Amino acid sequence: MISAGRSCPADYALPPKLFEAEPCGHCDTLYVAGGIYGNPEALKTLALLADEENASLVVVNGDMHWFDKTAQDFIHTERLAEPYIKLIGNVEAELRRETDIGAGCGCAYPDCVSQEAVERSNLIHRELKEALAFLPEYKAALARRPGVAVVEVGKQRVAISHGDEQFLAGWECSRESLAEAGRQTELARWMSERRIDVLATTHTCAPAALAWGHGAVINNGAAGMPNFKGQFGGLITRIAALPHQDALYRGKVGGLYIEALPLRYDHEAFIRWFDDLWPQESPGEVSYRERIVQGTEDEIEDALLGGFLRCNNK
Repeated sequence: MISAGRSCPADYALPPKLFEAEPCGHCDTLYVAGGIYGNPEALKTLALLADEENASLVVVNGDMHWFDKTAQDFIHTERLAEPYIKLIGNVEAELRRETDIGAGCGCAYPDCVSQEAVERSNLIHRELKEALAFLPEYKAALARRPGVAVVEVGKQRVAISHGDEQFLAGWECSRESLAEAGRQTELARWMSERRIDVLATTHTCAPAALAWGHGAVINNGAAGMPNFKGQFGGLITRIAALPHQDALYRGKVGGLYIEALPLRYDHEAFIRWFDDLWPQESPGEVSYRERIVQGTEDEIEDALLGGFLRCNNK
């Protein structure tokens, strides 16, 4: 039986062959920006960053939509992200579904998330879905988006999904899962069998990074919300042959630097936009405003699970 917001639908399974495919793109610098959550300021800043260093490929790996619950805001998000490769996350998977199966937001929340928070997420998704009902062309666009991308950066293979290597909304690339020795062994073997050097994910809203010499996995947490104490912007993953001077932390696999890059969007403008859409006591305000305004209690070191080091200038 499906439990709205808790269950992971069967069609979220990611066939292994998707990760064995030929690369859909080749580049020298790759940005991975999952969890934008409809934040227009995050997308504007992402465009500026990409232009500044001529990033040759940007992948928005799911949950691009969330707070943008009006048709106008939804369209604005899509237009800002038009130049990029777009993958689906659970938010988009349930928005594009023709027949409601009762999965709610599709987040597949673990037991550590309160039922009240799950129910608020289901309400947020419902409002977003109501807006999309008036935008059939955008629903059709979501239906065409894949769940996985494989990109060649330099001569190394980078796989990108929203959740983990098994499910669209999988939590096995969470900080807690990646800290387990058994999971590390499993993931290293899985990546080696498919000639994947780096796996880039999002979904859990908490950044995590792990490298083991010949492989790495990095979860950017959220591009559209704060991730660390004292920092009020988002976070994206950058993978390139040369390091970035603004990276918060980095690891290295072969000839690639894998980095967490801050997305310092206009914090005050985002708050004003958010407050217009999600007034006091709305599900969005109750669940997210404190994080958006004040940041989190996480330290950067909390995300570093091995093989990554905090950059000296941060």
